[in-house]
Amino acid sequence: LLDDFRSHDPEDYIAGFPWHPHRGIETVTYMLEGTVEHGDSMGNKGVIRPGEVQWMTAGSGIIHQEMPKGINGHMGGFQLWVNLPSTHKMMEPRYREVKNEQIPEVLTDK
Repeated sequence: LLDDFRSHDPEDYIAGFPWHPHRGIETVTYMLEGTVEHGDSMGNKGVIRPGEVQWMTAGSGIIHQEMPKGINGHMGGFQLWVNLPSTHKMMEPRYREVKNEQIPEVLTDK
């Protein structure tokens, strides 16, 4: 599943996604505009900004929240949901943020 979420109307996203469970999947979130504040049942907390990635493996189960904040009313990004193979569905949950400076940038000549 690929969810492209973009809005210039804060009413669309201000409520965020309060505490909810996941199991047997991974979510990979990439921000284009605004920020998302993450918290989860393992004690992880963080904020991802434009150009940054949040990678959460739910595995055997995790409860988390994602609370977006727009910049000048604009918020957007995309989230990929990955169905874990049956051999990994009960793995330990984990969370990782990948910051801008950790993502290589490739420049090409046109």
